[in-house]
Amino acid sequence: MNYRQSDKEYVYFDFPLFPCLKVWGGMGVLIMFFTFISIPTVAQKVDAIVSRDKIRLGEQFELRLTVAPTSNAPLNVTSWFNIPDTFAHFQVVSRKPIDTINIASTNSYQQTIILTSFDSGTFTLPSFFVFINNNKVASQEKSITVIPVDVSQQKDFNDIKDILEPEPIDNDNVVWGAFIVLVILGLCLFFYLKWMLNKKRMQGIVPIKKVSIDMALEQLNALNTLIESHQYQLFCIELMAICKSCSDYQLHITTYSKTTSEYIVLLEGKIKDKHLLQQYSHLLHWADQIKFAKSIPTVAECNKGLADAKSILTAISVAAEPIKLNTDAR
Repeated sequence: MNYRQSDKEYVYFDFPLFPCLKVWGGMGVLIMFFTFISIPTVAQKVDAIVSRDKIRLGEQFELRLTVAPTSNAPLNVTSWFNIPDTFAHFQVVSRKPIDTINIASTNSYQQTIILTSFDSGTFTLPSFFVFINNNKVASQEKSITVIPVDVSQQKDFNDIKDILEPEPIDNDNVVWGAFIVLVILGLCLFFYLKWMLNKKRMQGIVPIKKVSIDMALEQLNALNTLIESHQYQLFCIELMAICKSCSDYQLHITTYSKTTSEYIVLLEGKIKDKHLLQQYSHLLHWADQIKFAKSIPTVAECNKGLADAKSILTAISVAAEPIKLNTDAR
């Protein structure tokens, strides 16, 4: 029962106020509940930041788009901002790749886009949309002022000048100059080649060792120590060197680089005694066999070879023109 006091009298109203309040209060709670459910909860932060809000005509500036979580909940970007190459008085100069920044095991994303404008005035960068967890989220609009360039103080380009004709070149002087240079280079090359040939020719000349028969016999006698020590290869090498040095000096020839067969052919025109030439050839070929380890001689064979060498060199020195080792020039 509800009471109202009037003129000191109480009037009774039979009106159910409390049940009505309960009904209306319940409906209010339900309306508020469905209202909060219908509003999507945004757990991400979307930013659009420009490096400059005032540029000159054609000047470039940066637009940085950032998507970051506001909590530790995972951030799932299903579709990134779709910005065309040209839009609303602006042009895209370049796009940098999307950077992923990890802070406390939570990823945030960022991309920098270089823009410019060739229209003067104040323009608005529109909102750009990104899809996060299949929800469409928009960035903030940005106002950009494009100032025209003042060209009143700039100087004009230089006037176009007439093309100057090149001065004619005297071709005769060029030809004669080239001819003289070629002649000088040819002479230098000629004298250089001549000098190189003379140098090689002088290097190829091997001086004849002045080995007389007495010196040769003395050197041959010293080879007995090699026979006694069984150094047969070294013995034959030394034997051939002494024989060739002595015969070369006696016969006035140079056979420094000749093989044994070539050496014998060369001696055919110098030694008239065929028997002596045959003995010398046999001795040198025998020494070659031992020198190249094709046979191993005995001590008796080495002694016989040494004796044959002495007799052959003695016979060559007797047949050849005598040469004095110390002859003074007069």
